[in-house]
Amino acid sequence: MMTTRAALLLERLYSGTPADKLASARRLHAVFAARPEETALAAALAELRKHAEALAAHMRRLDFGALCTACASRPDGGCCSAYMADNVDAVLLLINLLLGGDVRPVGTDPAGCRFLGERGCVLLIKPIFCLNYNCRAILDTTPAAGLAELFRRAAAVLGQQTRVEELLLARLEQTDLLALKPDPPARSDAC
Repeated sequence: MMTTRAALLLERLYSGTPADKLASARRLHAVFAARPEETALAAALAELRKHAEALAAHMRRLDFGALCTACASRPDGGCCSAYMADNVDAVLLLINLLLGGDVRPVGTDPAGCRFLGERGCVLLIKPIFCLNYNCRAILDTTPAAGLAELFRRAAAVLGQQTRVEELLLARLEQTDLLALKPDPPARSDAC
């Protein structure tokens, strides 16, 4: 049976455990990091970093790290549950790696997101769901001006993140995905 390019992309980038997707992101990082001449991608990443750092600073001012970490310590994992780590894809992890992020699982609670540390999410570039969703605790405790700024900054990140993903996927269309052989299955407790 012939595997289509779309099926390969789905399998290598969006399927599997968080550990599988992290392994795929690291393989892709080796490919993309070896080709720094891509100026459009470099410029788009720089713009994304600027927006993401501004959003992260705003979230720190609002003390979301402590709020999210406390919520995730609930028995059901809260909003930042293991389900969120399952929704992280290899492209998102690749973007974090390209920005120099220390992308590794830090959480140890099996019910919680493996990318949520003691001070909040360790990913500079977060999953789209995480940027779009604001729980009741955030909505109830954040002043209106703080929420408006949060929405504005999150929208800027999302727009630029989409642009970077488009550039990466276009580059992947030119990459021999078959050459990016998957690693052996990761241990299920790795992420």
